[in-house]
Amino acid sequence: MKKIMVLSGGQYSKPVFRKLADAGFTTVCVDRDPRAPCGALADAFYPVDITNREGVCAVARNTHVDGIMAINDFGTRTASYVAEELGLVGLPMATVDAANDKGRMREVWFRQGLAQPKYRVFETLEELTEATEQIGFPCVVKPTESGGGGRGVSVLRSPDDIAWAYQFARPYVRNDRFIVEEFMDGTEMTIESFSSDGEVTILAMSDKVKPDLRTRVATSLNYPATFPEEILTQVRHLVTAAVQAIGVRTGMAHTEVIVTNNGPKLVELGARGGGGHIFHTIIEAVSGFNAPAQTARILTGMPITIPELTGNGAVYRFFTPPRGILREVHNLEAVACLEGVLDIGLTKNIGDLVGDFENSLQRTGFVVTKGQTREAAIAVADRAESTIKLIVEPC
Repeated sequence: MKKIMVLSGGQYSKPVFRKLADAGFTTVCVDRDPRAPCGALADAFYPVDITNREGVCAVARNTHVDGIMAINDFGTRTASYVAEELGLVGLPMATVDAANDKGRMREVWFRQGLAQPKYRVFETLEELTEATEQIGFPCVVKPTESGGGGRGVSVLRSPDDIAWAYQFARPYVRNDRFIVEEFMDGTEMTIESFSSDGEVTILAMSDKVKPDLRTRVATSLNYPATFPEEILTQVRHLVTAAVQAIGVRTGMAHTEVIVTNNGPKLVELGARGGGGHIFHTIIEAVSGFNAPAQTARILTGMPITIPELTGNGAVYRFFTPPRGILREVHNLEAVACLEGVLDIGLTKNIGDLVGDFENSLQRTGFVVTKGQTREAAIAVADRAESTIKLIVEPC
């Protein structure tokens, strides 16, 4: 029986541990929170910060793990470091550095001639002002590295937005570098892929629904993406090239693309599976591919099997209440029992402020649905959203 270490043990990672146990793995959970919800599901739990490379490496060495799995951006560098130190399967540090730093990522793709927006990396407000003169408006400002979740991302429509955007991004900047990019008008997609010996398999593709907000946080991901086959083929080729250019030769990657009038262009890539429910629930609902189990197999040196992939429908819908204080929630249990609902939950508590959408971490709640078709999954999500009643006190 192989032993796999998983970096992170939050509430919404529970299905990862359940699927690994069902697949016959012994699991070691590492999370800085001594009360991490997944701690009780794992065979062993250690309260260590997943960004503490030496601390995690010591645990991995002492527990004799056969592999180490990062399931968010914060753990990817540690997983790379531990794999190198202990001779385990993993990604090179140069790969995870490029996947975590949007400036380095863009430079890699630029050298490969891949389709992406014009961009400039900067550090100061003055440099941002100069860069916007070169790129023009509208444009997008974001930290080059923030840990994901849309932290610090904003759309600038005019010079009046420059100072605001800079201050909005600054709290999330982890390496003193920002990036400004040409605004790409179009529909954003998410693409999940799995690599084995450098061969990339596309598992699932969605298109996103985004409200007209400066921060552009998605309110729904719908699977499979609804584009002509010609466009989808272009996306597959572009994403495959992007994953290979960054160097993800083993395991999962989560790539975002915008389909513009001039074709698909790259937004960014993560060297791990998609966040939230994507990695452990949606990929399998759409394609039949058990991403946690197959990722653990490849990371522990076991043979992997990619089944004939299906193209089922799924929806990842996020609730969008008006701004205010959440006072009551009704019909949550009733929606959970609806046919086609895979999961539903709140990410805010009664008494919390809701309705702000600075980044995806401020969402109020979610429902995940499935269906034989995209339309069937959307119908279930629509019914669920209309049934849930969020009572909000304006403020």
